[in-house]
Amino acid sequence: MNKYFSTKVSIFVFAFPALLLFTVFCVYPLLPEIWVSLHKHDGFRNLGFVGLDNYKEVMATSSFWTAHKNTYLIVAISLLLGLPLSMMLALFMDAQTPRFRRFFKTVAMFPAILSVTVVAQIWVAFYEPNWGLLNKILDSLGLHSWTHSWLTEKKTVMPSIGVTFLWQYIGLNALLFYTGIKTIPKSYYEAALIDGANYIQVCLRITLPLLQNVIKYVLILSTLGSMAFYSHVRVMTAGGPGDLSRTVIYQMYYTAFDTSEFGKGNAIAVIFILECLLISFIIQRYVAREKLEF
Repeated sequence: MNKYFSTKVSIFVFAFPALLLFTVFCVYPLLPEIWVSLHKHDGFRNLGFVGLDNYKEVMATSSFWTAHKNTYLIVAISLLLGLPLSMMLALFMDAQTPRFRRFFKTVAMFPAILSVTVVAQIWVAFYEPNWGLLNKILDSLGLHSWTHSWLTEKKTVMPSIGVTFLWQYIGLNALLFYTGIKTIPKSYYEAALIDGANYIQVCLRITLPLLQNVIKYVLILSTLGSMAFYSHVRVMTAGGPGDLSRTVIYQMYYTAFDTSEFGKGNAIAVIFILECLLISFIIQRYVAREKLEF
């Protein structure tokens, strides 16, 4: 039986339905985008074939690279701050009583189930320079020089938006990590305690290695979710001041719909898709390659 199911023909037959759906719903829709990216197009009329000129022109603009810098800043905030904090919250939750865990799960999920518009408006009010809570707190602590117009200054606008994104999804990631922790057999922890391991050693040598598949899953979700960052920017700053808070998705939308340059907008989209595929490949290739069973 195993020999039958391991043949290439059998693998192709069973994988064909999924492959067909992927081709129809993921690959085929990309073909018109690539075609438009090679033409001068205003959204209604095809104004002629231009080859790779759209790609050259969008990559020659400073807005394109500013959008990339902002996008990867959000990715860095999400991975370097969000994932470690989510893991610490998951470990903290695992050490609490069942009653507190139920409370924490509710609190952690609350921002994630809110719409982006609601979350963005809450944080716009929080950052408001004249009566916003953040500047009021800093003033009350005597830190007057730390107050800013958070969403209109170049050095604070993207970190401020990044913190909003982090706040919304950090609890969701913590719950994913916590769910993974609960699948690890307790006998591993009991054996480690008998051997005299302390809490840090247990976390580093048991919990984290056995969570590598969950970590990989959250890493992919967080990376690609951060790269698709758009809605918070749209609501909080509309890409401003100037183009300083535009992300790649926002730049694509702005180019295609606000300036009616659909060819260039699609060129940005194609470049972005290739970047996402490359990053997904790197994560799949180099993170958690060994399959752990326990």
